[in-house]
Amino acid sequence: MKHAFTKGLFVAATATLIAACSTDDAADQMPVAPGKIEVSLKAALPQSRAQIEVDESNGRFSGSWEATDELTVYAKGSTSGEETPKFTYDADAKVFKGQLTEKKQDWTYQAVYPAVDATPLNIPFGAERTQKGSNFNGAYDPLVSAPVTHDGAEPGKTPQGEAVTFGLKRLTAILALTFKTDDATVKAEKVKSVALTAAGKTIAAKSFDITLDDQSGALNTDGQSETITLSYEAGSEPAAASFKAYFNVPAATYGKLSVVITTEGHTASLDLTTDGIELLPGELAYTTKAVSGWTALAAAPTLEWVDNPTFEPQEIKAGMSVKVNLQAAAGIEGFVIKVDSKGLATILGQMQMPVVGTVTTMDMINDPNTEAIKSMIPGFPDPLAGHTEAFQLDLSTLVPLILDLPNMGIKDIFGNHKFTLIMSDALGRSIEKTLVFYVPAPNPTITYAAGAWNDMATFTLQNVPADAQTVKVQYKTTDESQWHDAEVNSERTAAIARPEFTSHTSADWTTLEAANVKPYKRKVAGTGILDGKTYQYKLIVDSFESEVAEFDSAAADLTNPAIPTLDQSAPTFDEKKVTCYTKNNNTDATWWGSGSNTAFGFMDITLCSYDATYKGAYLKSKNDVTLVKMAPGNLFSGKFYKGSTDMNGTVYFGQPYKWAKRPSGVKVKYDAKTGLVDNNYHKTDKIAIGNPDYARIFVAIVNWEKTRDVTSGVNTPTGCWDPETSTDLSGDNYGGGQIIAYASFWVSQTELKGSFNEVTLPFNWYAEDVNPANANYSLVISCSTSAYGDYLAGYKSAGMYVGDFEWVY
Repeated sequence: MKHAFTKGLFVAATATLIAACSTDDAADQMPVAPGKIEVSLKAALPQSRAQIEVDESNGRFSGSWEATDELTVYAKGSTSGEETPKFTYDADAKVFKGQLTEKKQDWTYQAVYPAVDATPLNIPFGAERTQKGSNFNGAYDPLVSAPVTHDGAEPGKTPQGEAVTFGLKRLTAILALTFKTDDATVKAEKVKSVALTAAGKTIAAKSFDITLDDQSGALNTDGQSETITLSYEAGSEPAAASFKAYFNVPAATYGKLSVVITTEGHTASLDLTTDGIELLPGELAYTTKAVSGWTALAAAPTLEWVDNPTFEPQEIKAGMSVKVNLQAAAGIEGFVIKVDSKGLATILGQMQMPVVGTVTTMDMINDPNTEAIKSMIPGFPDPLAGHTEAFQLDLSTLVPLILDLPNMGIKDIFGNHKFTLIMSDALGRSIEKTLVFYVPAPNPTITYAAGAWNDMATFTLQNVPADAQTVKVQYKTTDESQWHDAEVNSERTAAIARPEFTSHTSADWTTLEAANVKPYKRKVAGTGILDGKTYQYKLIVDSFESEVAEFDSAAADLTNPAIPTLDQSAPTFDEKKVTCYTKNNNTDATWWGSGSNTAFGFMDITLCSYDATYKGAYLKSKNDVTLVKMAPGNLFSGKFYKGSTDMNGTVYFGQPYKWAKRPSGVKVKYDAKTGLVDNNYHKTDKIAIGNPDYARIFVAIVNWEKTRDVTSGVNTPTGCWDPETSTDLSGDNYGGGQIIAYASFWVSQTELKGSFNEVTLPFNWYAEDVNPANANYSLVISCSTSAYGDYLAGYKSAGMYVGDFEWVY
């Protein structure tokens, strides 16, 4: 046979592997899964695979495993079943490491290289392959072992406790080719590829499929080819002076074998055999060939932006010139245009172009829909495929049309519009260039608007580009050096400078239901937009930064309306606003009211009256009420109604209030006497007979469209609520709106002091951003001698004095 090949079997065609339980230090092992044990496979003869070296002077072949090599071990336990772990080569320990079930049983082992996930055992064996420099690539080198079984053994051991051994055999042959050239114009060039062709023989396919049962293999029927093209990984290309190419091929008898070598600028072809060669499984055939007769390649594809050779981004203007010179001297094989433009994506999508997000991809050779695009870009040769001459594309009319998109209903044209041209030639070389055009957006702007509660500031943003990477609004007082970030909304149309709030889940005051307090927030003192300060603010969009502007906090000049006084001797006292001091139904109350503060039938139930000593309201429980035995003293902001014969009354909680400024709390004066619960008419489980009773004061900021109605008396009470513990804080059940915040005080004092105590109650916030200023009802104040008086439960002899309420900021 005239093939000039030297052949020989590998030193270890069926290389022995030894499996044994690992005794490596645990620190060097991978984490072991539950029920598993680490097992190591040692290559007894490392010449078996991987980095093959051919010494043609003495006909020896050698090799070594690489750190990236992996085996798949098919291990079947008689009770644990089949498992297919991967074993990875440890270059330091010189073993393959993996894990098997830690169980003594009958074990059968087989192995496959390269590693596969499971069955089917399809090893990639395609016509396009890669090689790193002149090193053998074992990814296309299928190996398989015969099954070996050991009964009643630990994983990786024989029944006698010795290491398990089994062998691997190669299923293909390897051609090891060495090429040399003395051509001075070529030998320094990098080799790009070597294409091997076997005339009339299939040598590549989608995969090489292994059968474990008989340790055989065959080419898949898909993707079969008579040619294998071996390319060198970028950065590893060897010089043409001397280089190697390895080809795994099926064992067979071959006729003519030929190669085509391509360097950076030249190509050469030569025959390896003319009358045939027989290659056996596991056999390596090697030869060295001198290469001559090099032919210069046609020039690589070129692309030049005539008016902008440095490809700097260009602003789109009417009448601009956009011309591109192109050539593929070896013949155009592919031509693709990718347009990345939000505005154009809409138009091109309507033209049946494939659009993904903002990117439209147009195959100018294979997609018939691109004919319309060609008519819009003068200069396309016809036919485009195979064209070898230079040509010029003129985009001078197309690109400026982007400025007209708003007339077509497409408003968002600001920012970049990218046109990427990708042209490849018949030799597989390509060139890719991106032409970037942009429409400058108007400078982003920022304006300040008064905050909802004046410890917040709202900023309005305009002209922020949709593709901006970062958008920030910063603010600070004029006497600060540190800028603070405001919160920018997701639409990037507004930002808020807000105070800080901390979250809480427990009450400050002793309550009967402390464990049930709803989570709330407390404002952090000194944060937000503070009274009497001058603030600076600015907008930052990517590299753009607006000029610094200023605003004055007007909060110091704003005050909330005073809560109507309860002191009849005060100059500001208005009897109409404190109707609980008169004997009527309080249905015309404009502020303070009281339940059952009227005479009817034979009984006078006065639950709220004026006390001149305290100069405030006196709330007194009645302990001789017919049927129900008691009625708690009470005072609230709202109205009360009771029919002349009805034994029930209804409180309408809530009064209109024009908020001007967010308070941090409320100050209140009180004196009280309470004791042990001695009445529980409705038998509520909220408080029991004999337990301490509590008087209760709370203030709630609400955002209600209607009042909250609570009916109590002989019948079971309805509508009862507590802003501190209620499970539903908004909606129709709460005046058609929200409970925004509350301040609460539970009074346990058992003896009157004889003068007012003064306490400041902080507000607990549920909806700190909501402004209640425009609500129909926005403030509720409630005072009761018994916390659960709605249920006619409490201490029958309780009393409480209440003085004026005052906002704290």
